[in-house]
Amino acid sequence: MVAMATPWRHPQTGTFYLRRQIPAGLRAEFGGRQLWKRSLETKDPDEARRLFPAINAELEDMFVKARAAIAQRVSSAKLTPRSAADAVARIAATERGTRVDGFPVLANIFWSEEAASSILPGARPVPLTDATMEGLARLDPERLAGDVWMRVVRTRSRADSLFMAEHMILWVHGRLGGGRGAFDDLARSTENDLAIMDAITDAVEREQAALRKLLASPLRHTATRLRSDMTLCELFEAWKTKTPSPGAQGVHEASTTIADFIDYAGDIPVSRITVDHLYNFRDVVASLPKAMPKADRDLSFTSRLAKYADSDDQKVAPASVKRRVGHLQALLTYAFNQRWIEASIGAGIRIEGYSKNTGAKRPFLDDELGRLFGSDLFVKPERWRSTRDTVSDRTLAWLFLLGLTNGARIEEIGQTELSNVKTDDGIRYLDLGIDARVKNETSRRMIPLHDLVLQLGFDDYVAVLRKAGETRLFPDLKPNKFDKLCQAASRVANRVIDRVVSDNPRISFHSLRHNFKDMARDATIEKYIMDQIMGHAGVTTGDRYGVGARLKTLARELDRVRFDMVDWEPIIRAFSVIDWKKTS
Repeated sequence: MVAMATPWRHPQTGTFYLRRQIPAGLRAEFGGRQLWKRSLETKDPDEARRLFPAINAELEDMFVKARAAIAQRVSSAKLTPRSAADAVARIAATERGTRVDGFPVLANIFWSEEAASSILPGARPVPLTDATMEGLARLDPERLAGDVWMRVVRTRSRADSLFMAEHMILWVHGRLGGGRGAFDDLARSTENDLAIMDAITDAVEREQAALRKLLASPLRHTATRLRSDMTLCELFEAWKTKTPSPGAQGVHEASTTIADFIDYAGDIPVSRITVDHLYNFRDVVASLPKAMPKADRDLSFTSRLAKYADSDDQKVAPASVKRRVGHLQALLTYAFNQRWIEASIGAGIRIEGYSKNTGAKRPFLDDELGRLFGSDLFVKPERWRSTRDTVSDRTLAWLFLLGLTNGARIEEIGQTELSNVKTDDGIRYLDLGIDARVKNETSRRMIPLHDLVLQLGFDDYVAVLRKAGETRLFPDLKPNKFDKLCQAASRVANRVIDRVVSDNPRISFHSLRHNFKDMARDATIEKYIMDQIMGHAGVTTGDRYGVGARLKTLARELDRVRFDMVDWEPIIRAFSVIDWKKTS
């Protein structure tokens, strides 16, 4: 069912618009535009709904006129040899018929035994029904499908040839018309019929030549890659070992989705999973509550569905539904790319209420950063707590300070080995190189330490750790079951933000990365320098040349970024009297 057009509201201005895609076949009539947008000049939803039908009707009328103009032009069109050849090639490539080793056998698609025998008595077209490599090996290169066709067009008049081709000409015209593109409502004429017949003759001749060449070469049987009996569990086991690896956490999350889907639909062969399976699974996942007791989470999926069938609890977030359906999409796409299934059925599944911007993180506002870094965590280190179960205040403070001043991700900072705190030509930096566990390859980089961090005694802190025989920059961080060090640190950091700044879910530790990028822009840092410091991949061809700016350049530019919304004097004063041995 086609969705009804409705007013669209601009996310920034709040103004309502008519906003619709122009059908692909009509875009040339609209100057090549893909999208038609017209302001309703109101921010009132009721007024927008009142104005919308009339303006939408005007656009529909424009579509009708565009189609009429196209039909008028095409109805009088004359096929050129090139356009006729393109049409035949397109039909041959898409028509489901006999195929041998990738050849759509035109001579088996286009022939009329009755017409051919009336012109060449006793002639019988050669059928080709065995579309296997073994079947091809049994072919006689001197007697191929298409021979009768070629005999007629080479030995008989154009009128005789056209008579034999008549039923096929009508068939091709039927394929070219009926809303299938540039040949809509193509007029029948002798000239156009002959153009199509000649195009088919050329195509059959080329195909016969290709088949004879194939027959003359050594034939090697190629077994099908399709795995019609592969189950979802078997596919999951194969997907876990793919390159690049989905990672321990990705495997764990996908495994729960696979178990739930199998409990819901059965461990059916992957080749039998349909789009309906995915849409139905999407809907039942969306019907579950956002939060459940652990005992209920341990129930089977169908038991959870039954228990919460009539629940009025808040439902699971669209982003969670997207993630769960995404696990199935990833597996099915992998199977298709391996040629284990014939079609990729997972694409294009919409999740109601989801968009990439839903719940996106935002930067801290200036006053929010001032409150965060003016809190006791930074100005009263004498109150720092140390605990074995989570993350110490000392580690938490350094994570915040490094995240603010270089925009790195919390896991990148937290996993740093002391051996990767280095100095080169007087420049102190963190080496996220070959040994680092990073999000992607572009995240492998050298991050200079901002002058503010060094003023706060970072080198003294590192020296104490090395003397104590530690190997990591933050030795109190403990890996979780997915070998991530900063899960607990991230949770505690976000609790600090909730307590000191705001419990707005759109701000978190990761918001510091957004702040750093904005402040680097304010300092007019070149984009390629900013991307190199933050580990962002360039998007142009030029970005892929060279190895990047030198460390000296990165450090110079980084120190130009100022954080004036933070009152640094109390922090510098507090950190200057810290005895790092005692905090360890």
